[in-house]
Amino acid sequence: MNDVVCYQIPPSMSRILEQVPRNRPVVLLLRHSVRDYLPPGDMGYTLPINDIGRRIGSEFGTLIGAGLRTLHASPIIRCVQTAEVLRDGAGVNCRIVPDRFLGDPGIYVLDSKRAKRIWTGRGHEDVMAHLVSGADPLPGLARPDQAARFLVQHMFAVANDIPGIHVFVTHDSLVTVTAARLLKQPLGKDDWPWYLEGAFFWRDEDGLHTAYRGFEAVRHDLNFLCPLEKTDVIEFARREVAATIGFDTGARFFLAGGAFKTLLTGQPPKDLDLWTPSVQDREVLIKVLDVKGTRLLPAPLFADAFETRDRVVEVPHEIGPTTLDARLRCFDIAISAIGVEYRPNEQWDARIHPLAPRSLQRREVLLLKPLVNWKYALTTLERMHRYAEELNFEIPSDEVAHIWRIYDEQPPEERERMIERYRRTGEGGYNIAEEAACRSR
Repeated sequence: MNDVVCYQIPPSMSRILEQVPRNRPVVLLLRHSVRDYLPPGDMGYTLPINDIGRRIGSEFGTLIGAGLRTLHASPIIRCVQTAEVLRDGAGVNCRIVPDRFLGDPGIYVLDSKRAKRIWTGRGHEDVMAHLVSGADPLPGLARPDQAARFLVQHMFAVANDIPGIHVFVTHDSLVTVTAARLLKQPLGKDDWPWYLEGAFFWRDEDGLHTAYRGFEAVRHDLNFLCPLEKTDVIEFARREVAATIGFDTGARFFLAGGAFKTLLTGQPPKDLDLWTPSVQDREVLIKVLDVKGTRLLPAPLFADAFETRDRVVEVPHEIGPTTLDARLRCFDIAISAIGVEYRPNEQWDARIHPLAPRSLQRREVLLLKPLVNWKYALTTLERMHRYAEELNFEIPSDEVAHIWRIYDEQPPEERERMIERYRRTGEGGYNIAEEAACRSR
């Protein structure tokens, strides 16, 4: 790669910018601008962009212009600086949001120490070849296909249906692997991005479009990039467990519940519920969270809550059931009846209730009947409304009627208790308490 080519805006970028739609959100996964030479073995965490990098970064910002809508960047300094000069060149006042999916450690790295050993032992080119074309995860790394799709899903979630260009500044390896996976092309070393080169993604009536250099592809009829399939579910669990408590807890537990909506929305989970099958497992898990330096939060009614790395981990007081299948039978909403079992030494298994994919296919919030937690049916109804808003799903009228039928069939004393339980466990939305009171008159 000669200096003249290195130090100009890559030709592919202006060409693709001209072809992307103006009336839709377009997400751009972009390699940072020009930096000085990086010595072999140096990760370059503190290496900034240089004067040439600032100049052409600003020029590229001018090329995007008023179409720039949001800026996200890996926390590594050269990525943040690239975002700054892009913003200056575009003349747009928008906040630069750090995003660890883009680097430090990035979407493809789950355990930095293990990943570093793999990179050192196998070499960068060999690891990249595996990330581009391999299926199984290397130690410390994510399953690349699942991670790539989730990253794109995440970027679209950030774009929030706002038309324009949404830029995510990252590193060459993330651009290469994500483009390769979405294009289904075995991109080799010659296809790695130049400085300020990236992959564009947008959706239209045809499906999801990917454009990178001279490669273009369309994935048709995709409502969700990350469907509720076993490998995606396990990969979500691996990513969240790695980011919060790590893989070496020594405890057996189940990650189960509504957190898996993240696969569908691309938004971070509200909290992670880690259910333990024994008192000993719970004690080990609590100790690990304490050692990790988590912050103990005001306790919810039925769990201990800990804040760690922008996540909330809840460990319910309830012990058991001892199997994942039995745990999922304790849920009332289909889209929540999803779980992953973790056993020491990174053994993973997943269960997905058959009604969960059907709920996804129909884009409806469905109940698991009969309701196990019928005494908390009003709280379940509120959660159904929240899920419908988050996922843009409908709630079938007969499902709502089923909740109210349970309530109406109770004697007055039990109805009062159901309202009181709702006040303690719900958030008070959707006029549920008001309707319950009216029905009790």
